[in-house]
Amino acid sequence: MGTQYWWFYDVIVVAVALICIFIGSKKGVMKSVFGFVGLILAAIVALVVSDAISDTLSGKMVCESNAKKIAANFESDSFTTMYADYLEGLDYSLRIDVDKLGKAFDSVDDIDEAIVKYISNINGYAPDEKEVLLEKVREGYAVVISDIVERSLNKYAAETAAALLKNDSSGMKELIPLIRDSERVMPSAMYISENYVSPAYNVIGRLVSYLAVFIFAGLIFVFCINSFLGRSNTDVTSAVSHVMGGVFGIFSAVVVVFAIAAAVRLSAVLGNDEMLFFNNKVVENSYAFKYFYDFAMKL
Repeated sequence: MGTQYWWFYDVIVVAVALICIFIGSKKGVMKSVFGFVGLILAAIVALVVSDAISDTLSGKMVCESNAKKIAANFESDSFTTMYADYLEGLDYSLRIDVDKLGKAFDSVDDIDEAIVKYISNINGYAPDEKEVLLEKVREGYAVVISDIVERSLNKYAAETAAALLKNDSSGMKELIPLIRDSERVMPSAMYISENYVSPAYNVIGRLVSYLAVFIFAGLIFVFCINSFLGRSNTDVTSAVSHVMGGVFGIFSAVVVVFAIAAAVRLSAVLGNDEMLFFNNKVVENSYAFKYFYDFAMKL
């Protein structure tokens, strides 16, 4: 998937660094320092504000919209059928009776234990150790729910849902009874949207808001600083000033490359990590850009 083009991102790092060094050395140390401060302030403001904005972007309306799309793609019995297909796909040679599996899902005590018990009784013996079976049962939740989410929304939301369920599947004790009730399809879809899909849209919201605020605030800060220093004669035009200006140009380049990394991350997410250049595998093969990208993934 275009992984041979990893060098493209390292070229970006070098190009941005050279441009920032050139601009910094040309302007001198004073303007370079204040320019760097302006970019840092813009980055800080963007980080602080992006969380609040992302909550708005991925708020109730988006959550309800996603829930409607999810509800339109499955019925109360489809979860059981999909889960049965998952169990039959394991290396246990199982033939699943959907009705009996449904009774296991309807267990009021411990659903996971009930499914393990059902699996162990199919062929008259347990096909694996109990802890291994419990792990397979919980992994099945991630597989089925992520498949439903991917069909309804997108691959990134599905991967996020799967990761959350693999980390903690306890919410299925509340979700499964909702899914099993044919009259509560929308409440179950809303549960999936709120608990397993919203985190993905929070990430998208943070990336979009960070980039928008950073660009807007950066332009304002840099414009104000340049306007102030343009009327000032405090800058030194000596060789030392130009050299130090180039040094601070490197610092500015770090901030700019991070913003580019955030943009690439957003493109990879929106493109379901399948685009030629904008995908994680390409970035992971780079030497320098991947460190900026890793930090951008924490947004």
